[in-house]
Amino acid sequence: MTLLKYVIIFLILSIAGQVNAQSLLKNIELLEKNSDDVAIRILIRKNFKKKLTVKEWFEIRKILVRRPKVGFDAIAAWDRQLSLKSTVLEKESDTVFRFLEKADEMALNKDFEKSFEMYQRAAKYLRTSNKGRIPKGNQQIYLNILHQMARTLYAQKRFRESMDVYTWIPPVYPQIRQVLFEKMWAAFRAGKYDMALGAIASQQSGFFSEFLHPESYLLKIYIFKRLCRKKDLAFTIEAIKQYLASLKNGKFNYLEWAKSDLYYMSLAQLVESSNNNSKAQLQIVNQKDRDDEIKRVTDSLKIRFKAYRPTLQAQLERVYGYASLALSNDQEFLKPLSDLPEAKILEKKGFELWPAGDAEEWLDEIGSHVYIGSSQCKTENMPAPPPETTNQ
Repeated sequence: MTLLKYVIIFLILSIAGQVNAQSLLKNIELLEKNSDDVAIRILIRKNFKKKLTVKEWFEIRKILVRRPKVGFDAIAAWDRQLSLKSTVLEKESDTVFRFLEKADEMALNKDFEKSFEMYQRAAKYLRTSNKGRIPKGNQQIYLNILHQMARTLYAQKRFRESMDVYTWIPPVYPQIRQVLFEKMWAAFRAGKYDMALGAIASQQSGFFSEFLHPESYLLKIYIFKRLCRKKDLAFTIEAIKQYLASLKNGKFNYLEWAKSDLYYMSLAQLVESSNNNSKAQLQIVNQKDRDDEIKRVTDSLKIRFKAYRPTLQAQLERVYGYASLALSNDQEFLKPLSDLPEAKILEKKGFELWPAGDAEEWLDEIGSHVYIGSSQCKTENMPAPPPETTNQ
Protein backbone atom coordinates (compact mmCIF):
# COMPACT_ATOMS: atom_id res chain seq x y z
CA MET A 1 0.00 0.00 0.00
CA THR A 2 1.55 3.30 -1.08
CA LEU A 3 1.99 6.57 0.77
CA LEU A 4 -1.12 8.08 -0.86
CA LYS A 5 -3.40 6.65 1.86
CA TYR A 6 -1.83 9.09 4.33
CA VAL A 7 -3.20 12.22 2.66
CA ILE A 8 -6.82 11.33 3.33
CA ILE A 9 -7.39 13.04 6.70
CA PHE A 10 -5.62 16.19 5.63
CA LEU A 11 -7.30 16.62 2.26
CA ILE A 12 -10.86 16.44 3.58
CA LEU A 13 -12.48 19.86 3.04
CA SER A 14 -9.31 21.45 1.61
CA ILE A 15 -10.12 24.92 0.26
CA ALA A 16 -8.26 27.52 -1.78
CA GLY A 17 -6.44 30.21 0.20
CA GLN A 18 -6.65 33.99 0.05
CA VAL A 19 -3.03 35.02 0.64
CA ASN A 20 -0.12 35.24 -1.77
CA ALA A 21 2.78 32.82 -1.61
CA GLN A 22 5.24 35.18 0.06
CA SER A 23 2.86 36.14 2.87
CA LEU A 24 1.92 32.46 3.32
CA LEU A 25 5.56 31.49 3.92
CA LYS A 26 6.10 34.50 6.19
CA ASN A 27 3.01 33.69 8.27
CA ILE A 28 4.01 30.03 8.62
CA GLU A 29 7.49 31.10 9.75
CA LEU A 30 5.92 33.35 12.40
CA LEU A 31 3.65 30.54 13.57
CA GLU A 32 6.62 28.18 13.81
CA LYS A 33 8.41 30.63 16.10
CA ASN A 34 5.28 30.61 18.27
CA SER A 35 5.03 26.78 18.15
CA ASP A 36 1.49 27.09 16.80
CA ASP A 37 1.09 23.77 15.00
CA VAL A 38 -2.69 23.94 14.69
CA ALA A 39 -2.51 27.27 12.89
CA ILE A 40 0.25 26.02 10.56
CA ARG A 41 -1.92 23.03 9.68
CA ILE A 42 -4.90 25.28 8.95
CA LEU A 43 -2.89 27.63 6.74
CA ILE A 44 -1.42 24.90 4.59
CA ARG A 45 -4.84 23.29 4.29
CA LYS A 46 -6.40 26.55 3.13
CA ASN A 47 -3.57 27.19 0.69
CA PHE A 48 -3.13 23.66 -0.56
CA LYS A 49 -4.22 24.71 -4.06
CA LYS A 50 -2.08 27.83 -4.06
CA LYS A 51 0.71 27.87 -6.65
CA LEU A 52 4.14 28.45 -5.12
CA THR A 53 7.65 28.37 -6.48
CA VAL A 54 9.52 25.11 -5.84
CA LYS A 55 11.81 27.02 -3.47
CA GLU A 56 8.82 28.30 -1.45
CA TRP A 57 7.34 24.80 -1.45
CA PHE A 58 10.60 23.41 -0.05
CA GLU A 59 10.80 26.09 2.66
CA ILE A 60 7.29 25.24 3.87
CA ARG A 61 8.04 21.53 3.73
CA LYS A 62 11.14 22.04 5.88
CA ILE A 63 8.92 23.62 8.52
CA LEU A 64 6.44 20.73 8.36
CA VAL A 65 9.25 18.23 8.85
CA ARG A 66 10.59 20.22 11.80
CA ARG A 67 7.09 20.38 13.30
CA PRO A 68 5.75 16.78 13.15
CA LYS A 69 2.86 17.75 15.46
CA VAL A 70 1.33 19.50 12.46
CA GLY A 71 0.59 15.93 11.37
CA PHE A 72 2.34 13.40 9.16
CA ASP A 73 -0.76 13.38 6.98
CA ALA A 74 -0.09 17.05 6.19
CA ILE A 75 3.50 16.26 5.21
CA ALA A 76 2.36 13.42 2.95
CA ALA A 77 -0.25 15.65 1.35
CA TRP A 78 2.27 18.46 0.84
CA ASP A 79 4.43 16.04 -1.16
CA ARG A 80 1.61 16.01 -3.74
CA GLN A 81 0.84 19.74 -3.55
CA LEU A 82 -0.04 21.79 -6.64
CA SER A 83 3.36 23.51 -6.78
CA LEU A 84 5.03 20.25 -7.83
CA LYS A 85 2.99 20.07 -11.04
CA SER A 86 5.22 19.86 -14.14
CA THR A 87 8.40 19.79 -12.04
CA VAL A 88 11.18 17.20 -12.01
CA LEU A 89 9.92 15.94 -8.65
CA GLU A 90 6.44 15.29 -10.03
CA LYS A 91 7.79 13.49 -13.11
CA GLU A 92 9.90 11.27 -10.86
CA SER A 93 6.93 10.58 -8.59
CA ASP A 94 4.69 9.67 -11.53
CA THR A 95 7.28 7.19 -12.83
CA VAL A 96 7.69 5.69 -9.38
CA PHE A 97 3.94 5.35 -8.88
CA ARG A 98 3.65 3.44 -12.16
CA PHE A 99 6.17 0.96 -10.75
CA LEU A 100 4.21 0.81 -7.49
CA GLU A 101 0.87 0.18 -9.15
CA LYS A 102 2.35 -2.83 -10.97
CA ALA A 103 4.04 -4.05 -7.80
CA ASP A 104 0.81 -3.76 -5.79
CA GLU A 105 -1.11 -5.64 -8.48
CA MET A 106 1.46 -8.47 -8.47
CA ALA A 107 1.36 -8.66 -4.68
CA LEU A 108 -2.44 -8.97 -4.76
CA ASN A 109 -2.00 -11.87 -7.20
CA LYS A 110 0.51 -13.42 -4.75
CA ASP A 111 3.33 -13.15 -7.27
CA PHE A 112 5.63 -11.87 -4.54
CA GLU A 113 8.90 -12.47 -6.37
CA LYS A 114 7.95 -10.22 -9.29
CA SER A 115 6.33 -7.76 -6.89
CA PHE A 116 9.60 -7.47 -4.97
CA GLU A 117 11.52 -6.89 -8.20
CA MET A 118 9.14 -4.08 -9.16
CA TYR A 119 9.44 -2.39 -5.76
CA GLN A 120 13.21 -2.75 -6.06
CA ARG A 121 13.15 -1.11 -9.49
CA ALA A 122 11.17 1.81 -8.05
CA ALA A 123 13.72 2.26 -5.25
CA LYS A 124 16.63 2.02 -7.69
CA TYR A 125 15.01 4.57 -10.01
CA LEU A 126 14.66 7.10 -7.20
CA ARG A 127 18.34 6.73 -6.36
CA THR A 128 19.91 6.55 -9.82
CA SER A 129 17.85 9.45 -11.20
CA ASN A 130 19.18 11.66 -8.39
CA LYS A 131 22.84 10.59 -8.34
CA GLY A 132 22.39 8.31 -5.34
CA ARG A 133 20.40 10.81 -3.24
CA ILE A 134 16.68 10.80 -2.49
CA PRO A 135 15.03 14.24 -2.96
CA LYS A 136 13.37 15.62 0.16
CA GLY A 137 10.01 15.53 -1.55
CA ASN A 138 10.30 11.78 -2.16
CA GLN A 139 11.91 10.53 1.06
CA GLN A 140 8.71 9.16 2.60
CA ILE A 141 7.76 7.48 -0.67
CA TYR A 142 11.20 5.83 -0.75
CA LEU A 143 10.82 4.54 2.83
CA ASN A 144 7.38 3.20 1.97
CA ILE A 145 8.94 1.30 -0.95
CA LEU A 146 11.51 -0.27 1.40
CA HIS A 147 8.60 -1.29 3.66
CA GLN A 148 6.87 -3.05 0.77
CA MET A 149 10.14 -4.74 -0.27
CA ALA A 150 10.52 -6.19 3.23
CA ARG A 151 6.92 -7.43 3.18
CA THR A 152 7.28 -9.19 -0.17
CA LEU A 153 10.51 -10.86 1.00
CA TYR A 154 8.66 -12.11 4.08
CA ALA A 155 5.85 -13.44 1.88
CA GLN A 156 8.48 -15.45 -0.04
CA LYS A 157 9.72 -16.88 3.29
CA ARG A 158 13.04 -15.09 2.82
CA PHE A 159 12.95 -14.13 6.48
CA ARG A 160 16.56 -13.10 7.09
CA GLU A 161 16.60 -10.87 3.99
CA SER A 162 13.26 -9.41 5.05
CA MET A 163 14.65 -8.67 8.53
CA ASP A 164 17.64 -6.89 6.97
CA VAL A 165 15.45 -4.64 4.82
CA TYR A 166 13.25 -3.75 7.81
CA THR A 167 16.47 -2.68 9.54
CA TRP A 168 17.17 -0.18 6.74
CA ILE A 169 14.02 1.82 7.59
CA PRO A 170 14.86 4.70 9.98
CA PRO A 171 12.68 5.82 12.91
CA VAL A 172 11.49 8.93 11.03
CA TYR A 173 9.19 6.72 8.94
CA PRO A 174 5.59 7.37 10.14
CA GLN A 175 4.79 3.64 10.27
CA ILE A 176 7.92 2.74 12.25
CA ARG A 177 6.08 0.85 15.00
CA GLN A 178 4.34 -1.30 12.38
CA VAL A 179 7.76 -1.89 10.80
CA LEU A 180 9.09 -3.06 14.18
CA PHE A 181 6.09 -5.37 14.56
CA GLU A 182 6.74 -6.95 11.16
CA LYS A 183 10.49 -7.08 11.78
CA MET A 184 9.70 -8.95 15.01
CA TRP A 185 7.90 -11.69 13.03
CA ALA A 186 10.63 -11.82 10.38
CA ALA A 187 13.31 -12.24 13.05
CA PHE A 188 11.25 -14.90 14.83
CA ARG A 189 10.70 -16.89 11.64
CA ALA A 190 14.43 -16.59 10.90
CA GLY A 191 15.18 -18.11 14.30
CA LYS A 192 16.69 -14.86 15.61
CA TYR A 193 14.88 -14.67 18.94
CA ASP A 194 17.28 -12.07 20.30
CA MET A 195 16.40 -9.74 17.41
CA ALA A 196 12.68 -10.52 17.75
CA LEU A 197 12.69 -9.54 21.44
CA GLY A 198 14.77 -6.48 20.56
CA ALA A 199 12.09 -5.40 18.08
CA ILE A 200 9.45 -5.88 20.78
CA ALA A 201 11.49 -3.72 23.19
CA SER A 202 11.59 -0.94 20.60
CA GLN A 203 7.82 -1.25 20.12
CA GLN A 204 7.46 -0.79 23.87
CA SER A 205 9.71 2.26 23.99
CA GLY A 206 8.48 5.07 26.22
CA PHE A 207 8.16 7.10 23.03
CA PHE A 208 5.07 5.05 22.13
CA SER A 209 2.11 3.76 24.11
CA GLU A 210 3.03 1.32 26.88
CA PHE A 211 0.59 -1.16 25.30
CA LEU A 212 1.71 -3.49 22.52
CA HIS A 213 -0.05 -5.15 19.61
CA PRO A 214 -1.60 -8.40 20.95
CA GLU A 215 0.62 -10.55 18.70
CA SER A 216 3.72 -8.96 20.22
CA TYR A 217 2.66 -10.30 23.62
CA LEU A 218 2.00 -13.67 22.01
CA LEU A 219 5.52 -13.86 20.65
CA LYS A 220 7.05 -12.74 23.95
CA ILE A 221 5.14 -15.50 25.70
CA TYR A 222 6.35 -18.17 23.31
CA ILE A 223 10.00 -17.05 23.37
CA PHE A 224 10.09 -16.69 27.17
CA LYS A 225 8.48 -20.13 27.40
CA ARG A 226 11.26 -21.57 25.23
CA LEU A 227 13.85 -19.74 27.32
CA CYS A 228 12.20 -21.10 30.51
CA ARG A 229 12.10 -17.56 31.92
CA LYS A 230 9.10 -17.99 34.22
CA LYS A 231 9.27 -14.56 35.85
CA ASP A 232 9.35 -12.79 32.48
CA LEU A 233 6.48 -15.00 31.29
CA ALA A 234 4.39 -14.13 34.36
CA PHE A 235 5.19 -10.43 33.94
CA THR A 236 4.05 -10.55 30.30
CA ILE A 237 0.75 -12.22 31.25
CA GLU A 238 0.16 -9.58 33.93
CA ALA A 239 0.76 -6.87 31.31
CA ILE A 240 -1.97 -8.40 29.11
CA LYS A 241 -4.38 -8.40 32.08
CA GLN A 242 -3.65 -4.72 32.71
CA TYR A 243 -4.12 -3.94 29.02
CA LEU A 244 -7.54 -5.64 28.98
CA ALA A 245 -8.59 -3.84 32.16
CA SER A 246 -7.51 -0.48 30.73
CA LEU A 247 -9.40 -1.15 27.52
CA LYS A 248 -12.59 -2.07 29.41
CA ASN A 249 -12.49 0.80 31.94
CA GLY A 250 -11.70 3.45 29.32
CA LYS A 251 -8.16 4.29 30.44
CA PHE A 252 -6.97 3.04 27.06
CA ASN A 253 -8.83 5.60 24.94
CA TYR A 254 -8.52 6.95 21.41
CA LEU A 255 -5.55 9.16 22.33
CA GLU A 256 -3.65 6.27 23.91
CA TRP A 257 -4.46 4.09 20.89
CA ALA A 258 -3.17 6.84 18.59
CA LYS A 259 0.29 6.47 20.14
CA SER A 260 0.59 3.11 18.40
CA ASP A 261 2.57 4.74 15.59
CA LEU A 262 4.08 8.08 14.58
CA TYR A 263 1.40 8.80 11.99
CA TYR A 264 -1.55 8.82 14.38
CA MET A 265 0.62 9.92 17.29
CA SER A 266 1.33 13.22 15.54
CA LEU A 267 -2.41 13.87 15.36
CA ALA A 268 -2.94 12.89 19.02
CA GLN A 269 -0.16 15.25 20.06
CA LEU A 270 -1.78 18.01 18.03
CA VAL A 271 -5.05 17.52 19.94
CA GLU A 272 -3.31 17.34 23.33
CA SER A 273 -1.15 20.40 22.71
CA SER A 274 -4.16 22.45 21.64
CA ASN A 275 -5.92 21.56 24.91
CA ASN A 276 -2.89 22.49 27.01
CA ASN A 277 -1.65 25.52 25.09
CA SER A 278 -1.43 28.58 27.36
CA LYS A 279 0.68 30.63 24.92
CA ALA A 280 -0.70 33.82 23.44
CA GLN A 281 -1.85 32.97 19.92
CA LEU A 282 -1.05 35.07 16.87
CA GLN A 283 -4.18 36.35 15.17
CA ILE A 284 -3.24 34.90 11.81
CA VAL A 285 -5.86 32.17 12.24
CA ASN A 286 -9.15 32.78 14.05
CA GLN A 287 -10.47 30.69 16.95
CA LYS A 288 -13.35 29.16 15.00
CA ASP A 289 -10.97 27.70 12.42
CA ARG A 290 -8.82 26.34 15.25
CA ASP A 291 -11.78 24.69 16.98
CA ASP A 292 -13.06 23.23 13.70
CA GLU A 293 -9.65 21.74 12.87
CA ILE A 294 -9.21 20.11 16.26
CA LYS A 295 -12.75 18.72 16.07
CA ARG A 296 -12.05 17.30 12.60
CA VAL A 297 -8.88 15.54 13.79
CA THR A 298 -10.48 14.34 17.05
CA ASP A 299 -13.54 12.94 15.29
CA SER A 300 -11.36 11.10 12.78
CA LEU A 301 -9.28 9.46 15.53
CA LYS A 302 -12.36 8.51 17.56
CA ILE A 303 -14.05 6.89 14.55
CA ARG A 304 -10.97 4.80 13.80
CA PHE A 305 -10.54 3.73 17.41
CA LYS A 306 -14.22 2.83 17.78
CA ALA A 307 -14.00 0.59 14.70
CA TYR A 308 -10.83 -1.13 15.94
CA ARG A 309 -11.69 -1.53 19.64
CA PRO A 310 -13.83 -4.73 19.42
CA THR A 311 -11.16 -6.48 17.33
CA LEU A 312 -8.46 -5.41 19.78
CA GLN A 313 -10.39 -6.76 22.77
CA ALA A 314 -11.06 -10.09 21.02
CA GLN A 315 -7.37 -10.44 20.12
CA LEU A 316 -6.24 -9.65 23.67
CA GLU A 317 -8.66 -12.16 25.20
CA ARG A 318 -7.44 -14.85 22.78
CA VAL A 319 -3.78 -14.11 23.59
CA TYR A 320 -4.55 -14.08 27.32
CA GLY A 321 -6.15 -17.51 27.00
CA TYR A 322 -3.10 -18.87 25.22
CA ALA A 323 -0.82 -17.25 27.81
CA SER A 324 -2.71 -18.82 30.69
CA LEU A 325 -2.32 -22.25 29.11
CA ALA A 326 1.39 -21.65 28.63
CA LEU A 327 1.83 -20.65 32.26
CA SER A 328 -0.20 -23.57 33.65
CA ASN A 329 1.58 -26.16 31.49
CA ASP A 330 3.73 -28.32 33.79
CA GLN A 331 6.32 -28.95 31.08
CA GLU A 332 9.38 -27.79 33.01
CA PHE A 333 12.23 -28.71 30.72
CA LEU A 334 12.72 -27.12 27.31
CA LYS A 335 15.56 -27.03 24.80
CA PRO A 336 18.04 -24.27 25.71
CA LEU A 337 18.52 -21.40 23.25
CA SER A 338 21.87 -19.76 22.51
CA ASP A 339 22.62 -16.59 24.44
CA LEU A 340 23.20 -14.23 21.53
CA PRO A 341 26.11 -16.01 19.79
CA GLU A 342 26.55 -13.11 17.38
CA ALA A 343 26.90 -10.43 20.06
CA LYS A 344 30.32 -9.19 18.93
CA ILE A 345 29.22 -9.03 15.30
CA LEU A 346 26.08 -7.11 16.22
CA GLU A 347 28.03 -4.63 18.34
CA LYS A 348 30.30 -3.90 15.38
CA LYS A 349 27.22 -3.21 13.26
CA GLY A 350 26.03 -0.57 15.72
CA PHE A 351 23.31 -2.47 17.58
CA GLU A 352 22.73 -1.58 21.20
CA LEU A 353 22.56 -4.59 23.52
CA TRP A 354 20.04 -4.29 26.32
CA PRO A 355 19.10 -6.38 29.37
CA ALA A 356 15.57 -7.61 30.05
CA GLY A 357 13.38 -4.90 31.59
CA ASP A 358 15.00 -1.93 29.83
CA ALA A 359 13.17 0.22 27.28
CA GLU A 360 14.78 3.10 25.41
CA GLU A 361 13.18 6.54 25.27
CA TRP A 362 14.67 8.25 22.23
CA LEU A 363 13.21 8.06 18.74
CA ASP A 364 16.58 7.82 17.00
CA GLU A 365 17.43 4.67 19.00
CA ILE A 366 14.27 2.80 18.08
CA GLY A 367 14.92 -0.44 16.23
CA SER A 368 18.55 -0.83 17.30
CA HIS A 369 18.10 -3.17 20.27
CA VAL A 370 18.90 -6.84 20.75
CA TYR A 371 17.96 -9.05 23.71
CA ILE A 372 20.86 -10.55 25.71
CA GLY A 373 19.00 -12.51 28.39
CA SER A 374 20.14 -16.06 28.99
CA SER A 375 18.23 -19.32 28.70
CA GLN A 376 17.21 -20.96 31.97
CA CYS A 377 16.29 -24.32 30.41
CA LYS A 378 17.78 -27.70 31.32
CA THR A 379 16.84 -30.23 28.61
CA GLU A 380 15.72 -30.42 25.00
CA ASN A 381 11.92 -30.61 25.27
CA MET A 382 10.13 -27.89 23.31
CA PRO A 383 6.54 -26.56 23.16
CA ALA A 384 4.56 -26.12 19.96
CA PRO A 385 4.96 -22.69 18.31
CA PRO A 386 2.19 -20.06 18.62
CA PRO A 387 -0.27 -19.60 15.77
CA GLU A 388 0.93 -16.79 13.52
CA THR A 389 -1.80 -14.54 12.13
CA THR A 390 -1.75 -12.10 9.26
CA ASN A 391 -3.73 -9.39 11.05
CA GLN A 392 -1.18 -6.59 11.02
